[in-house]
Amino acid sequence: MRIHYNLSGAARKALVAAISEELNLPAHYRGAPTFAYEVGGYQIDKAGTLEGADNRGLIADLLGLHDFKAEQEEYDTMPLAEIMVPDDLAIPETAALGGKVSPYHDEQEPPAYAQPEGNDLAIEVPLTGFTPDKLDNLAKLVKAKETLLRTALRAGDLPIQQTTETLRFPWFTLEGNAQDNSDKVKAYTLLVEKLCAAAMQQKRVTAKEKPVENEKFAFRVFLIRLGFVGDEYRVARKILLTNLPGNSAYKNGSPSKEVDVNE
Repeated sequence: MRIHYNLSGAARKALVAAISEELNLPAHYRGAPTFAYEVGGYQIDKAGTLEGADNRGLIADLLGLHDFKAEQEEYDTMPLAEIMVPDDLAIPETAALGGKVSPYHDEQEPPAYAQPEGNDLAIEVPLTGFTPDKLDNLAKLVKAKETLLRTALRAGDLPIQQTTETLRFPWFTLEGNAQDNSDKVKAYTLLVEKLCAAAMQQKRVTAKEKPVENEKFAFRVFLIRLGFVGDEYRVARKILLTNLPGNSAYKNGSPSKEVDVNE
């Protein structure tokens, strides 16, 4: 990929520091004649262009967590819409990957089933299509966001229970009136579906959890990466962000005017 940021001087150094933080790898300055920085297998030239293997998650994090907006993005691999995939592969309707929105529809995702047990709720999805590697991706994805997920859901533990036909997520508790609970079931179902879809799509997931100062903002970025994009997911985003401290719209500080920070 070639991601053009058009940055120099202190701004380029800040970009390099952000890339180093997200990849958890040291940055090396190469000096003349290229005057480039290198972080792992990625190179940042003197014009602030990032080159390396496609990593849409990194680009999304540089934008969402560090406010680095690319002027132009070029990727080596085809967009999701052009890749031939098996019929039973779980793909979210929308996925915020490097600012790209997937054209796939919800009906292509595996259906999730809500199983209420008193005030407790378990969501189940079919086991179809989950190879050992994809199950490992799912476990690592949850582990990497464990603190945020537990706070958002007010959950003690986040077990993923495997049966002969399904994966079961007994993470949820229902409180309030029927309408509130109906919206919560929809939001929780979407969360499980999109976690599973992300695990199916990604080749490799790192299980390392990163400390965050603004939990609401960090989780909102994560939800957007999962595909909670647009007004159709507004209620679900609000429900999933309600229990988290912080401000979802601003990484640092407070907004200059009143906004709904649960969206």
